[in-house]
Amino acid sequence: LSGTKEGCREGDCGACLVLLGGPSAGAGAGAGAGVGAGVGAGAGAGAGAGAGVAADVEWLAVPSCLLALGELDGRQLVTIEGLATAGPTPVMLALHGEGASQCGFCSPGVVVALTAFLLGPGPYDAASAMAAVDGNLCRCTGYGSIRRAAALLAADFSGLPADLPARLASLAARGVVPPALAAAMALEVRPASARSADAASAAGLPSVVSPAAARPADGPPALPLGGGTDYFVRNTEPDGIAPIFSDQDPALRRIGRTSSKSGEPQLEIGAAVTLREFFASSLMREAVPGIQGYENLVASGPIRARATLSGNIANASPVADMTAMLLALGARLRLRGKAGTRELPLERFFLAYKKIDLEQEEAIEAILIPATGGGLFFSFEKASKRAHLDIAAVNSALACRVDADGTLRGVRLSAGGAGPLPLLLERASAYLEGKRADAATVREAADLAVAACAPQSDVRGSASYRSAMLKRFVWAHFMRLSPASGLAEELFP
Repeated sequence: LSGTKEGCREGDCGACLVLLGGPSAGAGAGAGAGVGAGVGAGAGAGAGAGAGVAADVEWLAVPSCLLALGELDGRQLVTIEGLATAGPTPVMLALHGEGASQCGFCSPGVVVALTAFLLGPGPYDAASAMAAVDGNLCRCTGYGSIRRAAALLAADFSGLPADLPARLASLAARGVVPPALAAAMALEVRPASARSADAASAAGLPSVVSPAAARPADGPPALPLGGGTDYFVRNTEPDGIAPIFSDQDPALRRIGRTSSKSGEPQLEIGAAVTLREFFASSLMREAVPGIQGYENLVASGPIRARATLSGNIANASPVADMTAMLLALGARLRLRGKAGTRELPLERFFLAYKKIDLEQEEAIEAILIPATGGGLFFSFEKASKRAHLDIAAVNSALACRVDADGTLRGVRLSAGGAGPLPLLLERASAYLEGKRADAATVREAADLAVAACAPQSDVRGSASYRSAMLKRFVWAHFMRLSPASGLAEELFP
């Protein structure tokens, strides 16, 4: 298996992409809820491709450099060799025909990414095809030829069925994937309940929410891991730990409606929910209209398919994009440890640079976001060297509601990269509460936001640059809120 290449070893270049097949988030118990594991997907009979595969199965392009072997339990791994068992596939031929491969180092990853695009639910258009390769770099051919190949594939496969078994059968018939891809996914049916934390505990196994269970006193320390998109970059050959993979527990991969302790409606997001699942959730899109529009500003598709929301929080980066969003959305954390569970506001979770309020053998179990009905306005801004797939120098988010007369309610303004901690800008938020967003009010709020921060100069930006950008971001939030109000002309005369 020499086709998959190791490039950046950080998940940023896409050369090492592989297909990972398994149950989608929230897959329920019962037939089809689990999958069998296969490697290469190149062997086996091809009859009945697509038959027996449940609709809650998915294939994602993921960076193998950040994928632990233990995470393959109950999943299917498909490398470039597993796709080309009967010769070049239509994806490969499209790239070759458009001159989109030269040295070939990056080509396997591009093939895998576009194959995952066709395996997905669509839409099958040129823009979606290009979004599928947002995590792939190529230094030889340039990107024009890759764009042309992606557009041709999107046009050629625009009529793929929405039904997964039918789509698999169509793709297998046209040679995009081997028939054995579907056959391997139907080999073993495992109820989702068999992977729950309760079942793990009953079997004497550790889980993310009970990491000390059955761990020998002299054994290595248990380490709950999400997608590992930061941990495996910093620890390329980890040793001396007992990893516990959160995505092995379906109960931690769900987003659902619940009520807070005070009876208010909220969304509960499990610790293993990935960034991709967060942005794709219909519940999230209903609670926070327009949030999906900011997805492409956060990492790349392959990283979003692996990185978890809880891991992004626990990493405690001052410039974490998801943390800035969640602070504005009023998120709370539910933590579970030996003493049971406790909740705290996200803004109280960060104590100092890279220091968090998490006890020994305690883990994030869920993120809780208020869901108090429609009318929420949400805005996110980010400054980085590249528009996509880059770490922010500074970011900011705003969430609020607006009365019919323009009065702001429930204002929460956040900032990242403006100090050692992600910040909820409480003074600026309180100042805006009950006011209308005229130019004078917005300017004063921006000044209060900057005054609350203590940015540092580093390679991504000077302290003065970060302060200036934060001020402009506050302005930008309100220009987005009232695009036809003339606010932009007043702020930028």
